[in-house]
Amino acid sequence: MYRSFMIKNFRCFGELELKPLERVNLIVGMNNVGKTALLEALFLHVGPNNPGLSLAINAFRGIERFPVDPEEIWGWLFFDKRVSETIELTSSGEHDGRHSLRIYLVEPQESRMVLGDTGPTGPTGPQDRMGPQKPWGASPDETAFSKAIGSLTTVAGPRELKLEYQDAAGQIGISRAFIVPPNEVKTEHAQLGPLPMGVFLGTHFRSLQEDAVRFSNLERVRRQDEVLTALQILEPRLSRLAVLVTSGVPMVCGDVGLETLVPLPLMGEGMVRLLSMVLAIANASGGTVLIDEIENGLHYSVMIEVWKAIAHAARQSNAQIFATTHSWECVEAAHEAFMAAETYDFRLHRLERVGHEIRSVTYDQKTLATAIATGLEVR
Repeated sequence: MYRSFMIKNFRCFGELELKPLERVNLIVGMNNVGKTALLEALFLHVGPNNPGLSLAINAFRGIERFPVDPEEIWGWLFFDKRVSETIELTSSGEHDGRHSLRIYLVEPQESRMVLGDTGPTGPTGPQDRMGPQKPWGASPDETAFSKAIGSLTTVAGPRELKLEYQDAAGQIGISRAFIVPPNEVKTEHAQLGPLPMGVFLGTHFRSLQEDAVRFSNLERVRRQDEVLTALQILEPRLSRLAVLVTSGVPMVCGDVGLETLVPLPLMGEGMVRLLSMVLAIANASGGTVLIDEIENGLHYSVMIEVWKAIAHAARQSNAQIFATTHSWECVEAAHEAFMAAETYDFRLHRLERVGHEIRSVTYDQKTLATAIATGLEVR
């Protein structure tokens, strides 16, 4: 579990340090201050051998195409688009020491021959399976592809993206992403051994199939009632959950006393949102779950119970949670939910812009209680 996280030269952050971190961390701040960017930095750090995540975070924002130019595809990852500099994402844990990920654009390796498919273009490893598999266009004809690369001694384009990861033991792995004709992004993945799972739940992207897979994982080990109990916060009539195939698509459905089970999406945005969150946490044993705008689709009156369910799931799975919100009711509800627990393993972090810099202010139990009691604005 991370106890601190440092960002340099990423998105809107010249430099930012977030500490101390807890099991559950809620990020607040005004618009355009970097809340989502902070989650994206964590996402890249959790999946350091998967260059496809650099594309997925744009897709999660609804941006699925760029001009086929390395500095356009990846340039906006860098602070002020300073592609000559290096992104540094560094974490320190309570037991596993310091881990660092350096991301930079470099001239391609002139001696490298491009031979066949070097890996998926989207996030398909254990860190995340939610992203689009080929977000940058259809695959080329295999014959045409072979002819196109036959005369090349290097990748197309002036730059390629490199991810250099160093773990606490000093072991280094390098992954890369590059462009090959006709305008397709390819990746090479470093072999780093098992890594904890990371899941990003954005505001634009949703995968009903992924939820169905995660529910099946829990049902296989008889843990499906954990999800049912959480969803009963929103729908007390719910007595059973099952995965059914509808029009060829598997999705989680629920029994609310009607003649047939009802697909969860037909029960409202809040049900699907809570389902996705609880399933992600329950499946991310020892890992990290990132939730953008956690209150979306949820009525303020149920937020205390929702936070209790999230906290319980996180403790059960030994997962760490980072979430963002604009809602004052969400902040108050989180504080009240953790006050009622045996352990107050929660922190509120406020991002604020000071001049041209963004800094973090952290509220522990005492300071947050004082802020709420006095009506001090913390968002």
